[in-house]
Amino acid sequence: MLNLLALLSARTQPITLKQIRAELLNQYSEDNNAARAQFERDKSDLRALGIPIEGTVLGGAQAGETAYSVNRNSYELSDMGFTADELQALQLAASIVHLGAQEGEQALWKLGAERVNPNLGPRASIGFTDPHLDTILDAISVRAPLTFMYKGEHRTVDTYGMLARRGFWYIIGFDHLRKAQRVFRVDRIESNVKKGKSGSYVIPKNLNIVNAVPTDRQMMASGDYEHATAHVRVAASLVRTVAREFGDTAKVRDEPDGSAVFEIPCSNGYGFRLWLFAMVDKAEVVSPPEVRDMVVRWLDDLAERA
Repeated sequence: MLNLLALLSARTQPITLKQIRAELLNQYSEDNNAARAQFERDKSDLRALGIPIEGTVLGGAQAGETAYSVNRNSYELSDMGFTADELQALQLAASIVHLGAQEGEQALWKLGAERVNPNLGPRASIGFTDPHLDTILDAISVRAPLTFMYKGEHRTVDTYGMLARRGFWYIIGFDHLRKAQRVFRVDRIESNVKKGKSGSYVIPKNLNIVNAVPTDRQMMASGDYEHATAHVRVAASLVRTVAREFGDTAKVRDEPDGSAVFEIPCSNGYGFRLWLFAMVDKAEVVSPPEVRDMVVRWLDDLAERA
């Protein structure tokens, strides 16, 4: 849906489904009926979010065909002048307060926040507030390379697509420095993002954006830390979520208060820390002592910097 929205928003003239399929390579089925059904689903979901996708019936050589467009002025708000702290507070409020009215959800979404399940406990939700997102979306829609600083290095990337996972945006593309496909977390970009010449590359066939970004489980299991797993006690409100992520076989035991202890991969310390801290006070490392001590040191370091 993000790719479709970027394409329709970037075009100044309405485009047909045939043109959309040609631009969004491999996003829709080669079968015409299946492609139409997939497109109608995406269009319906975007409209449910409050995005006005307009249809225009064409004449002439394309008589009878419908072309689609998005008038950004119809759904985007002008800059409200919020500070970074105010946006952060807005996102936190939206994540922990249940919003029953659809209008309220759409207003918060437009302001850079989104509703999340309140049963998951406190968590911040990252919306469309990153300063780089507009440039990145535009580059994807016109196949223009991006240049930016990342981990102290100058990168030029043919960006294939974007993915939001666990509250962070990732871009997937061909990194000219490494001469290979790579994944970059948008909030870790260290400079302004510049867009190159349009039409500079072609997105590979059979590319799977979802599989390109490692899941928490994959990331946490790929590392060289001496301890491969840790036992983590998870609050009752998150037991089902963790069981879905790691499987019921990862559960070591149920506790009388409804919480449960899971065996979680931790050989990648950085990935383990991201997963653990996302649950705030809803998770606690029980063993081994070395991993528990490591988590305490992380928390001490965070407290000192704060």
